[in-house]
Amino acid sequence: MLLHEIAHCRAGDKGTVATLTVVPYDDADYPRLVASVTAELVRSSLERWIGGEVTRYELPRMCCLQFVCTGIRGGGVTVSTELDTHGKSLSSRLLALEL
Repeated sequence: MLLHEIAHCRAGDKGTVATLTVVPYDDADYPRLVASVTAELVRSSLERWIGGEVTRYELPRMCCLQFVCTGIRGGGVTVSTELDTHGKSLSSRLLALEL
């Protein structure tokens, strides 16, 4: 199963930091996300574009996970001429994860 089958993602970026927030379509799938979508998994899946740390924040009252990704390669959204380092591109790649 791919992540996008049970969740969507909101993204934001400022300089070399991107935030990726994963939200399940059904709140009942939140525990599944907590168990399977780790900071390590996000970091390894996006390591081509993320050179720094990935920190996961659990937001159980909102049933979502937020990942703060640092060290976005190419200088991040404000200086990069490539679309690959933009938060929206990273969120699309994240949703392609096999769970």
